[in-house]
Amino acid sequence: MADLITTCYGGRNRKCAEAFTRRRAAQGKRDWEPEECVDLWKQVEDDLLNGQKLQGTLACKEVYLVLESRGLLNSFPLIKTIHEISFQCTPVENIIDGIIVRDSVCHSNL
Repeated sequence: MADLITTCYGGRNRKCAEAFTRRRAAQGKRDWEPEECVDLWKQVEDDLLNGQKLQGTLACKEVYLVLESRGLLNSFPLIKTIHEISFQCTPVENIIDGIIVRDSVCHSNL
C-alpha cells in the first residue's frame, strides 16, 4: 500500500502528467493535434527525467491497444479517457468522464 501511495503522490508518472497538463493549459488553446501531445510528452520527459524514460505513457498505450482489440474499452473508462487526453488530445477537463461510474460499466461482462 505504501508503494502505491508513494507512486501516486511522488512518482515520475504523476510528476510528468502534472507537467503535461500544466503546459497544455498554459498554451491557452483547446484544440490540439495528436502529434502536439506526443511532442509535449517528449519535452516533459526530456525536461524532468534527466535521461530516464517515462513508463506510464507506454503502459497506457499498451493497455489501451489490448482493451481495444478485445472490445473492452468502455468497460475501463478511466484508461480510455487517460489515453484520449494523452494521445488523442481531448481536453484535460474530460478526465471526469473516466471517473464517473455508469451502470453500463458496472454491469458489463468481463
